[in-house]
Amino acid sequence: MPAKTRVFCPVLFIVLAVIGCSPSLFAADVTLQWDPNSESDLAGYKIYFGTASGVYGTPITIGTQTSVTVTGLAPGTYFFAVTAFTTAGLESGFSNEASKTIPATTSRCDLNSDGLVNVLDLQRMINAVLGIQPPAGDLNLDSRVDVLDLQILGNVILGIRSCPL
Repeated sequence: MPAKTRVFCPVLFIVLAVIGCSPSLFAADVTLQWDPNSESDLAGYKIYFGTASGVYGTPITIGTQTSVTVTGLAPGTYFFAVTAFTTAGLESGFSNEASKTIPATTSRCDLNSDGLVNVLDLQRMINAVLGIQPPAGDLNLDSRVDVLDLQILGNVILGIRSCPL
């Protein structure tokens, strides 16, 4: 009878950070990090998360890297855990659980305060740059509203980047 292989639970130390917001949903990204497992047959990790402690959805399977960013989280509280799995398919128990609350906040990119980030906000910034309206939207925090801020906002609206926090 073959000997059982023990898979050790990863120790999760999560760097929970709201990375940005999506153009219209105010979604956030959360970066998770953990110590690597030392098993020679380690195949990867699975990231579990859900909106209730200990109740997780379908996991995200990743390789052997020890960090991942979970993207597009809507406002609410999320609970995260990680497991390790071997090349034979054996999976560890859950790591310690960590949680993060994504606040329901408005975005710095929502210049007209209508709850959306879209071309109307871009028009508001264009008017500010042209001097038609008071300054609004110093997104790169350089103490002025100019074409660099326009480019950031345009990229947010196109979905190329998230809104700076």
